[in-house]
Amino acid sequence: MSHNDHSHHIIPVKTLTINLFVLMVLMILTVAAARFEIFDSLSTFANNIIAMTIACVKAFLVISIFMAVKYSTKLTKLFAIGGFVWFLLIFGILIDYASRHWEPVKGWEADTPSSSIPRSSTWEE
Repeated sequence: MSHNDHSHHIIPVKTLTINLFVLMVLMILTVAAARFEIFDSLSTFANNIIAMTIACVKAFLVISIFMAVKYSTKLTKLFAIGGFVWFLLIFGILIDYASRHWEPVKGWEADTPSSSIPRSSTWEE
C-alpha cells in the first residue's frame, strides 16, 4: 500500500444500528437518573456523577463509532484523547473558579461600604 492509496473504513449498518440503540438506552438512563433520587443523603451529587458517567460513555461511543476514530490512525486517536484531556483540564479550572466563593477574602464581603469615606464615630459629632 503506497502513501497515495488512501481508503476509508466503511462501518457496517448493523454496527451503526446497535450503537444508535445503545445511545437511546443511555439517553433513557440519563433522564431516569435525573428524575429519581438514588441516594437520599447525596441525591444531587450522586445524580450528577451518574449523569456525567453516562454522558462520557455516550461521548465515547459517538466519537469511536460515528466519527470512526476506532478505525483511524494512531495520530487521530492521539488527538481524540488529547481533546478529552484538554476538556478535563478546562473543566478543572472552571470547578476551581466556581469554588472561589467558599473562600472568604478580606474586602470582598458584601457588607463593606461602597464609599471610600471612613466611617467612624468622629464624623458623627
